[in-house]
Amino acid sequence: MDIRNNVTELRRLENCTVIEGDLQILLMFTTQTEDFRHLRFPRLRMITDYLLLFRVYGLESLQDLFPNLAVIRGTRLFFHYSLVIFEMPHLRVMGLGGLAQVMRGAVRIERNEELCHLSTIDWGLLMESTENNYIVGNKQVEECGDVCPGILDQEKPCVETTVGGQQGYRCWTSTHCQKGRSVFDLA
Repeated sequence: MDIRNNVTELRRLENCTVIEGDLQILLMFTTQTEDFRHLRFPRLRMITDYLLLFRVYGLESLQDLFPNLAVIRGTRLFFHYSLVIFEMPHLRVMGLGGLAQVMRGAVRIERNEELCHLSTIDWGLLMESTENNYIVGNKQVEECGDVCPGILDQEKPCVETTVGGQQGYRCWTSTHCQKGRSVFDLA
């Protein structure tokens, strides 16, 4: 499904639970943050091919758009990738709190100058292999101040793993812990 140029095109997703194929949301240069405020597609649970986001202005998070997206199958890939987030100038957090599995393909997250909370995601919880993931050119970790829920509490609501030699809690945002295929068997 190709959604481009106009935010009203997103209405095509209203009753979707599964997108059989890919979802490309791209080339929305005149959209503002307010245009996305009331858009929500809680029924969408699975994309069978890939999810591509490219140059969508004003979109700050995917948290409200796709709160229950759980699986990206990657049956067909976009140049070896099942999730691509590229040159999204206003995206601050991915916020895909429901995402539990990326079944095939790699992840490419590149040139998103405001995107934070990448250091708190353990892609190994979502996919078999992370070796081909390409995550570069995003906001520097030091500038983000990424904090997961429960850091200051007695309880540890978020899973704790080691990524790149760094032990830490895993979350999508400061309010949503990361799930994963090790927690939910969606195969």
